[in-house]
Amino acid sequence: MGEQKIVIHADPDLADDIPWYMGQVKEYTQAIRKAIGDNDFETIEDAGHRMKGSGQAFGFDAVSEMGKSLEEAAKEKDLGEIGKELKELVRYMERVEVVYE
Repeated sequence: MGEQKIVIHADPDLADDIPWYMGQVKEYTQAIRKAIGDNDFETIEDAGHRMKGSGQAFGFDAVSEMGKSLEEAAKEKDLGEIGKELKELVRYMERVEVVYE
């Protein structure tokens, strides 16, 4: 049995933009994963900052919050927290279902 879906209610005007944004978040998660292996905290901080600033615009408030946490953890060079937030972000994005209304 899978985890419960997280439903995001979005404006139909964003129907073309939200799949693009979800792809951007996936790219950020991949970049963060690579940056962890490289101890590249600048890349992690940048990706977190971008998600912090963009999530709410697309109705992904949780992405904004996780981006903020990633940005702060990167500033502290806290790999444990970065790993925890990355795992949470990936789980969140796997469960998201967008409903346009």
